Amino acid sequence: MLKAEFKYGIITGVGISLWILLEFLLGFHTNNIDMGEYSTYFVVLVPLLTLYLGIKEKRDKWNKGQISFNSGIKTGLMISLIGTVIIATFLIIYFNYLNPDYAEWGLAYHKKKMILRGKSSAEIAVEMEKMKSTLGFLNQFLYGTIGAVGTGFIISAALSLFMKRTPGEKISI
Repeated sequence: MLKAEFKYGIITGVGISLWILLEFLLGFHTNNIDMGEYSTYFVVLVPLLTLYLGIKEKRDKWNKGQISFNSGIKTGLMISLIGTVIIATFLIIYFNYLNPDYAEWGLAYHKKKMILRGKSSAEIAVEMEKMKSTLGFLNQFLYGTIGAVGTGFIISAALSLFMKRTPGEKISI
């Protein structure tokens, strides 16, 4: 049964997509990028919570209170993969329709930071050329999707280590 995986995968994907949308609406991807540099780190709270709840539900509701380390990781990865499909779909819409100027906003912000740090025009030109590919759609899309699965794996492994429970074992989170 993949009920917990689908449920929490959907919640993860929608939750992260809503987080990105909220950041955009607050201007954290446009005219308030300096705030967005910090707010982005908090998005990890979404998968941290949903993976914990998903692995816990799988253990307590579907596996009679037991879950192995490997089963916990598998559950977490399924949640992450399902969430990633939703996130990937959202990112396509986001970068193509909601904020197609994402890269330009980012480049302008980073150029301003370099000017304030006293970088030369030549240094700025070199850095801007490097950043163009980093802020492009493909890199942002790959970062968002691969990052979601990678983060999900790391969180799942850590949670599974503490949440595993074998027959007869009583104490766990």
